Amino acid sequence: MTDHGLSIPLPPPSSPPSPPTRSQTAVVLLGLLVVVLAGASVLAIVLFVGAKDDHALEVQRLDATSHSLTEAQDRLAETETANDAVAGRIATLEAQNAELHKCADPARDSIIAARDDDDAALGPAVGRATDNC
Repeated sequence: MTDHGLSIPLPPPSSPPSPPTRSQTAVVLLGLLVVVLAGASVLAIVLFVGAKDDHALEVQRLDATSHSLTEAQDRLAETETANDAVAGRIATLEAQNAELHKCADPARDSIIAARDDDDAALGPAVGRATDNC
């Protein structure tokens, strides 16, 4: 090889990289801010769709619960009506029972007095039985 007169320029000695300028820093920060805002937007959309689905499910559950409550109220009204009828029947039976005891108790007392040969108790018991029966 021959030495030519052409010389190859050597690269300048490497210098440390220059610090970023304010505009470069602002661009990087704005880029990060755009990425964070885009992520927040996606998250908000996902949460909104999820909340909308949850709302629909809760509305269905509320309707079902309202329907069940209405049925329970109807059954309660029917039960109260039946209870009132039973209470009326009980009052009627108690009145009949009291009326029947007016006759049955002196008759029982007269039977007991006759069985025990108690002439002193037999006369008044028979008299009450006669009056009430």
